[in-house]
Amino acid sequence: MKRLRRVFAVLLTLACTAGIAAGCGGDDDGPEEGATVVTVWLRDFEDWSNEVMKSIMDDFNKDKTDMLHISYRFISEDGFGDALAAAQDNGTAPDIYQVSYTNLYSEVRGNTILALDDLLPASSFEDLKDTAKELVVYDGHYYAYPQLTEPGAVMYYRKDLLDEAGVDYSNAEEWSFEDLYAACEKLKEIMPKNQGKYPMLGFDFAEAGWASQGLQANLTGGDVCLNEDWTEVIVDSQGYKELANFYGKLYGEEYVPLTWSTGYNDQIIDLCDGKVAIAYTGSWAIAEIMESYGEEMADKIGVATIPTLNGGADKGTTATNGGWALVIDAKSKNSEAAAKIIEYLAAGEDTAAPERYFEAAHYSKSIPRKSIQEKVDAKDTSSACPAEWLDIIENIADNGIPESIYTFDINTQVMGLMQNIVIDVLDGNSVEASWNSRIGDTIAAIEKIVENNGLAGNNPRFQK
Repeated sequence: MKRLRRVFAVLLTLACTAGIAAGCGGDDDGPEEGATVVTVWLRDFEDWSNEVMKSIMDDFNKDKTDMLHISYRFISEDGFGDALAAAQDNGTAPDIYQVSYTNLYSEVRGNTILALDDLLPASSFEDLKDTAKELVVYDGHYYAYPQLTEPGAVMYYRKDLLDEAGVDYSNAEEWSFEDLYAACEKLKEIMPKNQGKYPMLGFDFAEAGWASQGLQANLTGGDVCLNEDWTEVIVDSQGYKELANFYGKLYGEEYVPLTWSTGYNDQIIDLCDGKVAIAYTGSWAIAEIMESYGEEMADKIGVATIPTLNGGADKGTTATNGGWALVIDAKSKNSEAAAKIIEYLAAGEDTAAPERYFEAAHYSKSIPRKSIQEKVDAKDTSSACPAEWLDIIENIADNGIPESIYTFDINTQVMGLMQNIVIDVLDGNSVEASWNSRIGDTIAAIEKIVENNGLAGNNPRFQK
């Protein structure tokens, strides 16, 4: 069993590989003479997402009279942080780049980005939904402009495979953990691991630090890792023990594979390819289904709120609302020009560009602006994807929580604890024994992170 422990530990270790896909304004003939060139760095996401963003920026560059030009790069998520840090160190940082809401507060504290209050029109901020405003406002200032928000935890399931296994999914929206286990037990009969098939893919340890925060809050009654004012670590609690039991059951009963080839963002591929019958991933999977597989596959897939400990019709919080916003680098020499680009991409009175993006996304992204939402609500979007999917996604997002903004190392510690408990379970130990032997070190490590980063009592979202 020791060899299994070593192999599994290697399989679950987070791999970090850097890659950069670059573009410099597409196929146009370059900037007009004397134009201000604004550099934009975006994450390298799904092909459809990259293509629509490229076309939006290329269309901007076709205008040779505005004296503005976008030079853009798409950088892999694994390599983005290192590439940005290196560029900021050597003075070559982009004017505009994407920031996740979970990392925005670190940028604010580090003074690496500009406040946008005086750079964008007041109407841009007035048009934001309240749920979007709370993600980008600190100390009364807007430090980013939201592009999109999206719930990171949705259950997708293959209706045809569940039918074959004799699983009743008519009440999947109300499933508890026990209902999920019962479904997986039946699915094991038709999803043999010797054929590379498993009942489900859950939260992998690389992404679960943020993607499972909604479930964590559901289990704890509201808080995630720390209490509300960040003065106490709450991981040594019944809620987190239940999360450990959940992981222990999924892996111990071989309902999920030890590792899988697709990342969390791409887990829907294994579902569509029939390698699993159930998958947890974010709302973004809708676009992947519709773009890569089409309506025939969509007819086979159901969407539901992820199971919770007790299930039921009113599950409450189950998902973390994450997403991306645009910021301007603090040392940008083109801040006013950069603001004009952000207006075009996301914040301006002319909403054609962001509308194109949401349409290409099959409306799987939550729209941060009221005016755009009103336009979409007035449209017939039935061809985008099944209407019931969007209804469920909207309900999940409405009940979701914003992703955490404290130092991400805290999430990594918690998921490291869960990973080690799973390894112990596969080595023949109980969840309880593993928990008791490991929880002390985890709490101590998180307390050290809180101390080193001066977090205690400094949650900017905490209302005293």
